[in-house]
Amino acid sequence: MKLKLRIWRQAGPEAAGKMEEYDLDGVSEDMSFLEMLDLLNERLTVEGEEPIAFDHDCREGICGTCGVVINGAAHGRSASPVPTTTCQLHMRSFADEATIDVEPWRAGAFPVIKDLVVD
Repeated sequence: MKLKLRIWRQAGPEAAGKMEEYDLDGVSEDMSFLEMLDLLNERLTVEGEEPIAFDHDCREGICGTCGVVINGAAHGRSASPVPTTTCQLHMRSFADEATIDVEPWRAGAFPVIKDLVVD
């Protein structure tokens, strides 16, 4: 799959943030959303750019720390009618050449620390 990602980047809690675009090719439909972000971060690291900060822990759909807003929905929307965590959302839920917006879970109780990481 080939994707256009629009991801919120913010250097720190006091910094202004903005959406930045990334084109990513070679995404397997069997990857989880977090594995897709790992793939992008590997590329960014090789290119000498700062990887995208995001929270994750168990990657098994249990802990919920991977919460981000995907295309305006908490954890995104899966093809299944059952709500899922971001780590259990698979890329087959998106069309090839889709544009995907990824933002932190913003709320007064969850200030942005960096990129997609909230306190």
